[in-house]
Amino acid sequence: MIWILGITLTLYTIYYAHSRMLIRLRYSNIFLGIGICLFYLVQLQNLYEDSSQKSAMSDGDQSTVTVDAVPDVVLERWRAIDAVLLVLGATLAVLGSLYIELNFTRLFEDAPVLGYETNDYIVGGILMLLVIDATRRAFGNLIAVVTIVSILYAHHWFAPYMPGLLNHTGFTWEQIIREGAVSLSGIYHDTVVGIGTTWVAIFIMFAGIAKAYGLMDWVLEVGRELGTTLRTGVVQIALIASMIMGSITGSAAANTATTGSFTIPMLKEQGIRPDFAAAMESVASSGGQMLPPIMGVAAFLMADILGVQYVQIIQAGTIPALLFYFSVGVALHLVVTKHGWTETDTTPFDKSVLVNGLKFLPALAVLIYGLVVMRLTPLSAGLYTIITMWIVALATTAISDRSVAGVRTEIYNTLKGLRDGAIEMAPLVGVLAAMGIIIEMLVNTGLAQKVSTALVSMGAGALVLVLVFAMIASILFGLGMPTPAAYILVVILVAPGIIDLGIQDITAHMFVFYFAMLSAITPPVAIAVAVGSRIGNADFNKTCVQALRIGAPGFLIPYSFIVNESLIYWSFPDTLIAFPMVLVGTVALVITTIGYDGSRRLNYLFRSVFLVLAFGALYGAVVSVALQGISAFLIASLIVIGSKEISLPLTDPTE
Repeated sequence: MIWILGITLTLYTIYYAHSRMLIRLRYSNIFLGIGICLFYLVQLQNLYEDSSQKSAMSDGDQSTVTVDAVPDVVLERWRAIDAVLLVLGATLAVLGSLYIELNFTRLFEDAPVLGYETNDYIVGGILMLLVIDATRRAFGNLIAVVTIVSILYAHHWFAPYMPGLLNHTGFTWEQIIREGAVSLSGIYHDTVVGIGTTWVAIFIMFAGIAKAYGLMDWVLEVGRELGTTLRTGVVQIALIASMIMGSITGSAAANTATTGSFTIPMLKEQGIRPDFAAAMESVASSGGQMLPPIMGVAAFLMADILGVQYVQIIQAGTIPALLFYFSVGVALHLVVTKHGWTETDTTPFDKSVLVNGLKFLPALAVLIYGLVVMRLTPLSAGLYTIITMWIVALATTAISDRSVAGVRTEIYNTLKGLRDGAIEMAPLVGVLAAMGIIIEMLVNTGLAQKVSTALVSMGAGALVLVLVFAMIASILFGLGMPTPAAYILVVILVAPGIIDLGIQDITAHMFVFYFAMLSAITPPVAIAVAVGSRIGNADFNKTCVQALRIGAPGFLIPYSFIVNESLIYWSFPDTLIAFPMVLVGTVALVITTIGYDGSRRLNYLFRSVFLVLAFGALYGAVVSVALQGISAFLIASLIVIGSKEISLPLTDPTE
């Protein structure tokens, strides 16, 4: 069933991208039903495999004490109950979607005027419960609890008793279910779910297909080879791999779990301390959410919410991503060299490993050409990219291996890619639908507007204070959230307050989004750090400290967008002037936090000097571009001087 539903869902998405045979709302309903059903079946399979493994371990260990049998029996009963619930959930997801499909015309056209039936409310309530449960299973309790709290907050039982700006009149259960599902809003929210089931889905599915054709294996192979050629070993390669994969996954924690299972052991083998290894992977995975063209699927949502071309979001996100990753790359280099974790036996790079990656270049070229040059929608660009990937794979097989076994392998990889793409998309279906519920509750109760107004009031209209409060709020709203959920929350609750003070839309969205992503390495939750420290067997608190040191510039870079808006809205020559200056400023911040400039350890006096100059390079344009330029020049001069041994003529040899 997983194979059938997975292949069906991916082919359904590809066919819709080609034909657009239904309106997006109707297409999304069918996608939602299949997607949640597929997710539950994958969960059921995982439950069965875990049970089988534990049973095998128990059979292999004959010394099991009798007292342990009681918890095992209880556990098995819970597993049996959970299995039944998963089967029930998968069945209800399909039946609920089928009910909406069969009654779509009535619900879409007639019911808003003539009223809804009792069955509509029952099906709507069941679908909302399924969405919340799927979200809980996929991303933990936090976002599921937030969804439930938003529903309870909207209800008239609690609304009148809420203090201050939280107070409102409240809704009945019928109104909540109507807004949450049966009016074809909420779990069918056109911006969140509509974009998620089209633009987001096509890219996630492309990633699944590319992985089936060996993309991840090739990246790791190149990483291992480069690790033997660089003085810093696999550190930078782990950064790049996590950055690329993190952009696709849409969750810093999920990316840390997947790429971290490979990179963290590699880093530890190089001699890097466990807390540093886990911190490096956590920061890289969190930053991957900021990397265009996907930006952890937030780029698609941002383009639709702002009503701008997708290519504008790619452009706006490029320099912020470069600033963050350059600063992290420098930080990793300095950390490794400072502690002496460098590789001593380096070998020349074997260029033959690059050959296996050539088959991915045509698809990448089609993707870039379609998005940047032809200005296609992500759905169309993704369609042509997948088709290109298939054509190249078939051509490669026809040229290199014409045997029956080779053709069979290629067919299997293709089908596996179709299945895996849908499986990787399935967990996002629930969380996107849950975010649709949250949006409807927050907007209809008026809370979103009230929070934005309160944000400006707390800052007394002063931009700096409002930005600080916005930063804190964005980090808090992003704690433990996957990328789409974090972005949606901060853009509804926080971004309007910044825009009201005259900041341009994309700049404000990038500002709050940046901090929402950094919440993945921010204590006390620091979800990416928690996953990384578990993989690396490192202390969570120590790993948090190192993650904050490595990623510290990220907490100051967003403010440079406000001061230098040419970093977001490119212009000549402003961008060419601002970018290198801010880049040098981020290097100074890294040197300050690491306490090392590449050749010597720095005392607190020197670190303070670098910190002051960093602020000048990042924000000096508020006073004058000349101040910004002088600060950047002094930083570069200090780094150059520090890297050279200055010998002076000595009058006394003992001096």
